[in-house]
Amino acid sequence: MRLTEAIARMEGFNVPGSRAARNSNPGNIEWGAFAQANGADRIETVGPHQKARFAHFPSSQVGFDALKALLLKHYKGLTVQQMMQKYAPPCENNTTNYTKNLCEWTGLTPGTVIDEYL
Repeated sequence: MRLTEAIARMEGFNVPGSRAARNSNPGNIEWGAFAQANGADRIETVGPHQKARFAHFPSSQVGFDALKALLLKHYKGLTVQQMMQKYAPPCENNTTNYTKNLCEWTGLTPGTVIDEYL
């Protein structure tokens, strides 16, 4: 499995109705200048008591392309473990579990530099 596919799996992209699936956003990329520059067409639609935070992409392919661009721009030269500390920080995620699953699904190790696997 490719690194972007493993991230999508962790973000729930393959789960019908999940935020990642609804927004065609396999990496749950936040709305902002980067997302807009990489094809996001709007901010997510949420319920009345929720705060919109994530970008919506017009298609899954555009979302995957944006995820790859994000990794190339902001995570190049980092190991899987370093990337996860930044991408899925412990204050919001179980970073240890995220890293473990990515490594299991991709065959990489926490110390593998991600550049060649994007």
